[in-house]
Amino acid sequence: MKARLLIFCFLAVGFLPIRQAAAAPALLLTASVEGTLNLNTATERELMMLPGVGPATAAKVVAYRRRHKFTRPAHVMRIKGIGKKTYARLRPYLAVDGVTTLRPCGPPR
Repeated sequence: MKARLLIFCFLAVGFLPIRQAAAAPALLLTASVEGTLNLNTATERELMMLPGVGPATAAKVVAYRRRHKFTRPAHVMRIKGIGKKTYARLRPYLAVDGVTTLRPCGPPR
């Protein structure tokens, strides 16, 4: 009897529809931002305002900056975890001189 019940449970689980979590890119879960961010002076908190940049990546940027000055925004791709796609998403917000003016602009999308 227990074996039949066990088999029934396995079969029932196999036929139940599986609910999948809504696949939402991290970019859509973050607030929109506007302005520019100076890679040479930004704090970790300011770096985390960038779409797709979390605490670990922000810390890597600050650690890199202690050894090397950013002379071009593209140099951010020297940070492990920031490749061409991430750079393309961040490029409109990056600068290597001037004041950081990056700020949220509206509710999360």
